[in-house]
Amino acid sequence: MGVEVLTLGDFDIVESGRSLMMDGSRANKRLELLKYFITYRDKKLTPEYIAENLWSDSDIADPKNALRTQVFRLRKMLDDMGLKSDGEGGGENHLGISFQNGFYVLNIGKNCLIDAALFEDNIKAADRARNKDPDQAIEKYKEAIRLYRGQYLADISDREWVFTIRNRYHRLYVHSLISLFELLKTKGRSREIVEYFEHAVSYEPFEEALHVFFLEALLELGEYKHALSHYNYITGRMYREMSVTPSPVLKGMYRRIVAGGRDIHSTDISVLARNFSFDDDMEGALFCDLEYFRTIYNLEERRSLRAQNKECLGLVTVTTESPEVSQDKLNGATETLKTVLKESLRRGDVFTQWNRHQMIVMLTDVQRDALDLISRRIRKRFNDKIGEEGLSVDISFKPIAADKKPFFA
Repeated sequence: MGVEVLTLGDFDIVESGRSLMMDGSRANKRLELLKYFITYRDKKLTPEYIAENLWSDSDIADPKNALRTQVFRLRKMLDDMGLKSDGEGGGENHLGISFQNGFYVLNIGKNCLIDAALFEDNIKAADRARNKDPDQAIEKYKEAIRLYRGQYLADISDREWVFTIRNRYHRLYVHSLISLFELLKTKGRSREIVEYFEHAVSYEPFEEALHVFFLEALLELGEYKHALSHYNYITGRMYREMSVTPSPVLKGMYRRIVAGGRDIHSTDISVLARNFSFDDDMEGALFCDLEYFRTIYNLEERRSLRAQNKECLGLVTVTTESPEVSQDKLNGATETLKTVLKESLRRGDVFTQWNRHQMIVMLTDVQRDALDLISRRIRKRFNDKIGEEGLSVDISFKPIAADKKPFFA
């Protein structure tokens, strides 16, 4: 049985399912040196180059001598793991360091497998096969994806030398996912797209193309409720964490979702009713994404042209005058405000998040003299939940009416 060197995710060296890493060897200079040699396994490395990359920010007086010492200790560590490290053939499970003509070289036995190398080989094989043999390409992409357990050398967080190669492997991972999904989509294998996406999203949460494939697969499977739930989740998260609004592609996906299978050639009214009936506890106000809110607002504007309406638009803002209130507390207060609005408004009312600390609300069939009461109720419940001095909410309302300069330009 061979030795596996695991680099995609947390680092480990495994034989027959058992880690060869010793308790004291997981966080030291020897181990970082080994990770460096593995990363640049196809290169001959001068002592000066290694020392500059690993210890440029340290005050080591004699880097070359320090490197010789660490290489000696690394060889001993590999021997203690049962890996012959003299660099002279070393056996099939060999993993060692040799010094040849002024260069350090990593020696790898034929039964010593590095997951990152297998990962690349599988992707290259899949790319070559995708036009001539799509089924083989699918299997190779799957093999590559299964090897990816997280960022390259995820246990190294602050070393510059690893960043470029880490980003490269991550790009290859995203490439393999997109390529796999393209092939699976062509073959109508939507369930597999869903399964692989749900595993991959923890490693790549924001790649839009992956979410589009996932949403399309859900629509093909008729899972409209899950598609809408996921659309709301990912667009909301992108806005909260990256201040990114939905792209035209995602907006197009949203229209397909709410259409509930409009592009199916034949249907009946009961099927339409089931598709449009999303899970909702029907209690309190409805929270929706900004695009959906915009549609409802436009509808109310149109209604105002026909008859006097009693709908109001409101803007609710979390504010502070205290410099001691952190950004995290402000963000937390905004999340609390969502709960307050859902509990304080009625079933027919709608609200959405306008920006990081503001919510827009739409009140239906409301009397103007009730607005002060609604404002007081929101403020009181917000203050009761927050209990934080220096945080408050500002609330303003205006009637909804057709306007030459609409709120949503």
